[in-house]
Amino acid sequence: MPKIAASISDVGLKALKSKDKFYKVSVGGDGAGGLHVLVFPSGTKVFKLAYHFGGKEKLYTIGKYGDFSLAEARDKAREAKRLIAHGEDPSALKKQSRAKAKADSLTFRAIADQWLALRQEEWSAVHLEGIQQKLNLHVYPAIGEKAVRDVGKAEVRAILDSLQAQKKAPTLKKVRNAISQILRYAIDREIPGVEVDWAAQLRGKQYSSPEPKHRAALTTPQEVGALMRAIESYRDTSYLTALALRFSALTFCRPGEVRHAEWSEIDWPENIWRIPAAKMKMKQSHLVPLARQTLALLDELRAISGQKKYLFPSSWGGERPMSEVTVLAALRRMGFAKEEMTAHGFRGMASTLLHENGFNHAWIERQLAHSERNRVSAAYNHSEFLVDRRKMMQWWADYLDKLKEEARGEAA
Repeated sequence: MPKIAASISDVGLKALKSKDKFYKVSVGGDGAGGLHVLVFPSGTKVFKLAYHFGGKEKLYTIGKYGDFSLAEARDKAREAKRLIAHGEDPSALKKQSRAKAKADSLTFRAIADQWLALRQEEWSAVHLEGIQQKLNLHVYPAIGEKAVRDVGKAEVRAILDSLQAQKKAPTLKKVRNAISQILRYAIDREIPGVEVDWAAQLRGKQYSSPEPKHRAALTTPQEVGALMRAIESYRDTSYLTALALRFSALTFCRPGEVRHAEWSEIDWPENIWRIPAAKMKMKQSHLVPLARQTLALLDELRAISGQKKYLFPSSWGGERPMSEVTVLAALRRMGFAKEEMTAHGFRGMASTLLHENGFNHAWIERQLAHSERNRVSAAYNHSEFLVDRRKMMQWWADYLDKLKEEARGEAA
């Protein structure tokens, strides 16, 4: 280490020139003994205080010359020495202060974003979008910009109480689980001040779970015929919506899978819609055989959205899919109440009538992409019963046409 030069004035400090190697100059003064400036080859000058604490030699970094004047650096050195005299280590206190500042900058939203980024690998795009939407609507307005270390039991309870008062029990459960996982993520990463998963503590009878409800669906031949006839004549908003309704009925895929269907996923030579695992609820790729009627629908659709990414793009433009409420709103406009039919109800409709018409339960479950309990089997079953499912899907499309024509005849 180069020898320390004698203490200098502010004028002398400004005049110090850089050298090939760094060197230090004493700039202490009354009550600021041990203060010196390091001059680096780059020309940067940094104030440091040499001191003893706990029987060890230590250095306390005050900051750069320019950020601090010589007088300010001496005041900081005197303040540090007063702390040392009272048994406190200024370097340790500075480290703690920085940790607190960092923790204060880590908002609940920032931690949630990190958590959601990790979940992208294991969740479908539809599920991820649903959780993000619930956080945006019910969580971020209350605690999104709050330091995650300051999110306590009272803040979490206020969010859950609000959902309870609105009788949104299913949403409450999902929101509580999301908050719980975000807080546990923060705990696992040792974010300062985050030590308790408050959402996990707010369980039990105070937030009762709703009785499981089956999504409303039309399941008699007469009801389904009337539905298909109503879809055929639907023109209240756009023809694209009518095609989305028909496509939902023909494929009976989940609403999110329909909305996010892309043209690149349609295998024209094989007449199959290949849905990648990332988009599926159970993270297994899924094959949807396309009946003649479905292929004809896609030919119509190509004239409308064939140049876009999604089969059913948003009416607002851009590379976004159709809104999740579009199909549901169309059903309401056609006069089907929420107790009768939902966007998800096309699945129950198909399942009920296919079972009633004697189709193999395993074929139906595979076409519904229901989870396979045996994970080893699940990895190989995405194409299981494909020949049989092709026949079943064509029968289903023909059956829908038959019911529609019967409904037309009854109305005549």
